[in-house]
Amino acid sequence: MRPSFAVLSLIALAFGACSPRTPELAGPPSAPAAQVAQGALEGVWAEDDKSVALFAGIPYAAPPIGERRWAPPVPPASWEGVREAGKAGARCMQPDDGQGGFIRRVVLSQGLVEPALGQTLNRLAALQGAPMSEDCLYLNVRAGAGADRAARPVMVWIHGGSHQTGSGADPRLSGNALVRNGVVLVTVNYRLNAFGYLSHPALTAESSTGASGNYGLQDLIAALGWVQENIRAFGGDPDNVTIFGESAGGQSVSQLMASPLARGLFDKVILQSGVYSYDFRRIDDSRGEEFIRASGLVAGPADAAALRSIPAEAILKALTATPPPGGNFMPGADGVVLPMPVGRAIAEGAYAQTPVLAGYNADEGTLLYPTIGGPSVDVPRSPEDRGSRLAAFRAAYGDVADPLIRFYGLDHPTEWRGAEATMLGDSLFGVHTRFLGKAAAARRQPTFLYFFSRRPPQEGQTAGAFHSAEIPFVFGTNDWLLEMSEADRELSRLMGLYWTNFARTGNPNGQGLPPWPGYGESDQWLILDHSLRVESGVRRDRLDLLERDLTGRIEASAGASR
Repeated sequence: MRPSFAVLSLIALAFGACSPRTPELAGPPSAPAAQVAQGALEGVWAEDDKSVALFAGIPYAAPPIGERRWAPPVPPASWEGVREAGKAGARCMQPDDGQGGFIRRVVLSQGLVEPALGQTLNRLAALQGAPMSEDCLYLNVRAGAGADRAARPVMVWIHGGSHQTGSGADPRLSGNALVRNGVVLVTVNYRLNAFGYLSHPALTAESSTGASGNYGLQDLIAALGWVQENIRAFGGDPDNVTIFGESAGGQSVSQLMASPLARGLFDKVILQSGVYSYDFRRIDDSRGEEFIRASGLVAGPADAAALRSIPAEAILKALTATPPPGGNFMPGADGVVLPMPVGRAIAEGAYAQTPVLAGYNADEGTLLYPTIGGPSVDVPRSPEDRGSRLAAFRAAYGDVADPLIRFYGLDHPTEWRGAEATMLGDSLFGVHTRFLGKAAAARRQPTFLYFFSRRPPQEGQTAGAFHSAEIPFVFGTNDWLLEMSEADRELSRLMGLYWTNFARTGNPNGQGLPPWPGYGESDQWLILDHSLRVESGVRRDRLDLLERDLTGRIEASAGASR
């Protein structure tokens, strides 16, 4: 099993001396404290809940700067005295118009009017203005106070953002509601875009494993190792760790499941709109080499030292001015960190066979379609010309193309964009979620699938149950960005209980909750909406067609790699 670590929990809720007859004179609680392997920490009490201790900006790896850029993470240095842990660390390097641009589309799609629209956009501007640095490998821990010393389940959140943007300190992730349900919550920063996933011949040549890239995925493995060593100091149980994430964060969860380097570091998985079964961005030295050459970032020979001397801001600007050939830098199979694509690992059973909770949203494609511009990542951005558009689709989808065209209405003369957006959600998330669910259930892993269909109530909203819409419901932060109804708050309460029950036992069910049946041959999903219900065969016909294509791609990738 796992190694044990003798780290004592120092979290305590201590009140100043006071008389029962004069409670108004009671002093504020002393700052929460914890001792981790590198030294002592002093946290703060959460602003909106003094029963929750927050330790922010904790280094879990040495800064990936200088010689540590484009290198695997190493443990952080120890410190003397007490380190203040009341403020989050910097975001990892990222284009500011990335996640902020997506959230702006969320806001503008909701049909908000002034003053609510202006207030919401102001909160968004504050989010985009957070500090950014290569020195960004920090995590945040939220833990309940109180006298209970029983080890609590640990939930480690991996943020989304297409592996290009995002932060573990996003205000939507405060998560006090989850902590009140009896878990310890950890949120993590990890290297992104070229800083996290560029591979290059010069970097591969110096690597002891013969591979480069996947540094962001290695960061997450290092963070999970930190949790194993230190989480007892916050009241957490290192033998009961759930990793969960949304979008790229969920994809990272599936990649950690398939990585032998992450074995034994977690016990359960939750994937929110996040399973992706085959690489649509390859780890390929030639892509990194061409990006460096085309961008002019290195004047002479592009050896490892020259690459590490490039100013970080110049790399960030080049990603926009000279986009990498073949698309953004992302994690992928490299034969070492990720020995094979996730889909092949799932098909062959070469993954961590833990309890699984997974699902996706009814309208995933509405806000992603403007960026991707087609019904899947396997089809080029759709041209206006109908004939060219359908020809490209048929070339990508072969014998299932015409059934998919008919099913989604992709040949409609005026509504084809909406049809493509609908298929985009199913092709990016739905088919992969069900593919994992079927495989896990067949191997007798406890498996629970959901379909989130709650649509915003505002008149004039256009996004539906959009990509990432479930996040504030899970974290109980459903009033940070958009105003929610009492019915929304009740849905959020139930979802938080399902998620934390699953983290505790591997089963989301609990007293007072509507039953959530395990997934199996009956293809039962829990529909998450104001009225919870169980439904068999969610989007079965369309997912069956997409799965035929998916399994063919997985088999082809397996054959090509042998």
